[in-house]
Amino acid sequence: MKLRRGNFVIKHKMMKSILIKTILCSFLLLCVSCFKEVDLGFPQKIIFPKGGGEKIVTGKVSFGYAGIEDYRGNSGDIIRGEDGITYTVYDWLSVGYGDFSNEELKVYATPNTTGKRRTLYIEVYSGPEYQVITVKQDK
Repeated sequence: MKLRRGNFVIKHKMMKSILIKTILCSFLLLCVSCFKEVDLGFPQKIIFPKGGGEKIVTGKVSFGYAGIEDYRGNSGDIIRGEDGITYTVYDWLSVGYGDFSNEELKVYATPNTTGKRRTLYIEVYSGPEYQVITVKQDK
């Protein structure tokens, strides 16, 4: 009788351990799969001349957030303008956009005086989906 009881306790602990590990793995997979890159209709690449300038790009889907990244751990600052426009600014690049029903993104580049080609990335988010726009500036 004791042997059966002992086996039951061991099996119960093993089942509990397996269940906890399964739940944790499922949670991690759920968190990783929350955001996915899709085509929101924006161009894949924007190229600015050495002198900089402004370009307006449109997508097929409205978005709520646009960030600027250099993919080396640095990102842009978000500034809410008095005109109701949200600006994200990082280094030589800035983007401006309106509210959540917006499909238009204004991209601004300062003149390039570095003598090197520059690259930054704009990430446009529409809910759990996003698109990356590569922005390059000639030297």
